[in-house]
Amino acid sequence: MEIRPLEELRAADDLSLAFTPYGLGRRMKPEDAAEFQQRQIADCDLAEGVAAGTRDSFERLRTVFAYGVLCYDVYTMVGDQALLIYEQALRDRFMEWCSGTITFRLPQAPDVSYTVTSYDDVKKRADRMTRQRAKLVVDTHAIEFNGMLHGLRLWARTAGLLRGRRSRAVEDALAKLRNYVAHPSGHHVDTPVGAARTVRDLAELINQLWGQATPDGRLYPAPLHREITVLSWNGSGQARMEPADALTAPDPMEDDENDEYQYVVVRAIPFIPGSRWNDAHWAEFDTRYDTTRFPTDYLWGPGTREEARAWLEQERPEGDSVDFTDRVFLIQDHGRLLPPMRPAVAAGLPDAERGGVWHAVRADFPDDAYAHVRGSRERSAGHARRPGDCPACSAEVLGSGTYDEALRAAAAALGPIQAVHLPSVRLPSSIFWPDRP
Repeated sequence: MEIRPLEELRAADDLSLAFTPYGLGRRMKPEDAAEFQQRQIADCDLAEGVAAGTRDSFERLRTVFAYGVLCYDVYTMVGDQALLIYEQALRDRFMEWCSGTITFRLPQAPDVSYTVTSYDDVKKRADRMTRQRAKLVVDTHAIEFNGMLHGLRLWARTAGLLRGRRSRAVEDALAKLRNYVAHPSGHHVDTPVGAARTVRDLAELINQLWGQATPDGRLYPAPLHREITVLSWNGSGQARMEPADALTAPDPMEDDENDEYQYVVVRAIPFIPGSRWNDAHWAEFDTRYDTTRFPTDYLWGPGTREEARAWLEQERPEGDSVDFTDRVFLIQDHGRLLPPMRPAVAAGLPDAERGGVWHAVRADFPDDAYAHVRGSRERSAGHARRPGDCPACSAEVLGSGTYDEALRAAAAALGPIQAVHLPSVRLPSSIFWPDRP
């Protein structure tokens, strides 16, 4: 090993300086690079209730990450260690959840409970109970649990600590990367971008385990704010989206009396220039089908601009916040595959419209649910057909069969479903869902 002088150890690594806010390019100044890299994870703060061991390990990562400007290999070390803290966080959260007692369900025998004071106790007991084909009791469920990463992930999902269907795929990827780091078969090198992404994902996962969603998060985003919004369209197929406050001003676009706009009032995600949460499917709004990307609730309409303004002044509806993850959709296959539908809307359908095969699917977005059902038509695609997580996509199958069977499967996931009867309203032009009946 070459002994390097302190002055050389303090010098910035040229490779680290090549990573700039605009991508790879001209080397940054060392002081600018140090500030830039630290800012990549500066806002990754953990929730107050996070266990001390997990918190200390995570904060050490953030401290060491800053030294990557001096030694490029630090980024690989940080990324690898972050993957190992993934399991530590699950273990610490499990110990808080069980409160010192774990219960197993044996085949054809009463449940048995054991006292545990550390996760080592949990792992030893899990090994013994696995040999007896016992399952860990989690609320009203009993799951396979061997005390290792796979069992911990299954426990966290069953206990409702982790949410979202797309985030499950990222959890799978993190678990595979963690296993690669824990049992390496070769040399690898990470980048500042990759290491920062892993640290940010880890922060989101830890906070979600302790019940705190991440504002603007990639994996476990906080509920999105919805505002009262007005959608309008005319006979020429032009559609508009505007805040309810805009109705107080005259409409400069409505000069042609032969082409008047129709208006509906909804509660929807507002359009914000540059926001990652803008609903690209807002013009697909349909009261029968769930065709907007984020939940959009019908409130009034259709009618004229003056009627919409009068209704708003009288009712004064307010915005709210909505969690768009883990939604349940019903999809009807009746000669052709129809767009996803909310269970409450499906519950209000007349008998004549309940034919065909129905699918109850849990997904974050309606197009995810639709893509799963469409893909499950071909066995070679690998999509799940029986209840459970789909190995080929981010959907979860709740049930399939007749209308009543699918609705019961949805009710088992959501609780009692109250039927709603909405007027038939849709914006006429549809790019993403052109095959609506």
